[in-house]
Amino acid sequence: MIAIDDRKNGRAWWSVLSPGSVGLSWLPAVLIGFLPVLIIAAGVILWQAWPRTPGDDSADANFLRDMVVHHDQAVSMALIMRDRTDDELLDTLATDILLTQLGQIGMMRGWLDQWNLPLVSEDPHMAWMGHPVEGLMPGMATPEEVEQLRTLPRTEAEILFCRLMIRHHAAGIEMAQAAVERVDDAETKRLAETIIQGQFLEIQYLQDALTARGQALEPVAAGMSEMTGMSTPTAN
Repeated sequence: MIAIDDRKNGRAWWSVLSPGSVGLSWLPAVLIGFLPVLIIAAGVILWQAWPRTPGDDSADANFLRDMVVHHDQAVSMALIMRDRTDDELLDTLATDILLTQLGQIGMMRGWLDQWNLPLVSEDPHMAWMGHPVEGLMPGMATPEEVEQLRTLPRTEAEILFCRLMIRHHAAGIEMAQAAVERVDDAETKRLAETIIQGQFLEIQYLQDALTARGQALEPVAAGMSEMTGMSTPTAN
């Protein structure tokens, strides 16, 4: 039914017409015919916009798994050095590494749990990057090197800590850069970008600590020295 307000001679009166009386008898049928199309279109839009949970074999999940392992060793080394050093800079660095990476481990484990994915993959480490490795991932210290942090004289242990952590961070940055290029989840990508920025700055501080001890700078992977502000030798 259609209501028409017809104003005439300053007085309003209303007339009610049926759709058929004004040639609109087709309108309900057209609306009913378009309704399923509109519903389907709305559903497609919502499906495309809705965030998708990463799968078990996704770069997102496997980056988090590998970085948890990587971070775990950095936390162990930082804890050893924090308890041994009497150098203010190294104590601050070790504490920052410890707290930052413990927090990130918690985030990464939490996301995997939220996605209902296991913390460990059956695939080799770094397979999601295209070059799987067995055993220790690049940049990670051997058990013997970690033990030396406990047993060497303190000054020697401090130097070793700087070198081990620079290698560790450089490899972590490369992994995070690969994640930025491959992951789909926005939060995972932001975490990878945060890791790149934070560990890059810590490498600079660790190189400064080597210089302060009269030591040569630790070489880093080709391309790492091209990052803004870094001036360090590159590894062959």
